[in-house]
Amino acid sequence: MQHAESFRELVENPHEVLPLDLALALIAGVANELVQPTEVIALLDSLAGRCDAVTPPELMRNLFGPGKFAGNTINFDESSNSLFNRVLERRLGIPISLGVLAIEVGRRKDIELLGIGMPGNFLVQSGYDKNQYFDPYRGPDSLNIADCELLYRSLTSLNDWDEGFLRPISNRAIIIRMLTNLKSIYSRQGDLAGLRWVMRLRLMFPEIARTEDQQFARLMRTTN
Repeated sequence: MQHAESFRELVENPHEVLPLDLALALIAGVANELVQPTEVIALLDSLAGRCDAVTPPELMRNLFGPGKFAGNTINFDESSNSLFNRVLERRLGIPISLGVLAIEVGRRKDIELLGIGMPGNFLVQSGYDKNQYFDPYRGPDSLNIADCELLYRSLTSLNDWDEGFLRPISNRAIIIRMLTNLKSIYSRQGDLAGLRWVMRLRLMFPEIARTEDQQFARLMRTTN
């Protein structure tokens, strides 16, 4: 309960920049009361301390690839791929959790990376070269805008590409998207306990509470 209240304090003010690392560490603590958010932050600090990089491409090569962090292509639909403590422990994740990992390690190394909420995937963009993107889920190599378009088309089979898909999104939007992933996973698995704690956190965002409060009330009346 303490971690949930700390999370509420973080998201109460929509005008402040939401710290990604702390928000994700608190989510991990809510998911598992044995997890201490301070320990999750310490693991991230330690990882950044061992990272020898000064540019975005160097950072990506340091973090991702064989024997390093990688996309979980076998069990994509696991909650562990979205819980940051598990991502750090297993070195496995999905596009958005690996993207956030890069952003937060980069921040600790004074390497600016921006979150890109491209439909169907999550990318990071270099803060220094606006035509340089990365997809940590698929490896450390850089992408240009044309590569991103090809990736989008291959993932969605749609022909509605818009370069607006490559606009950076806020930390707040990133956290909401990660909670959306967890909500979808627990819903598909029929995990009511998981769904309840995720939706409780989601309702702390006023922009979500307006549409999900009745859904949460129905969920709380549902018996296991």
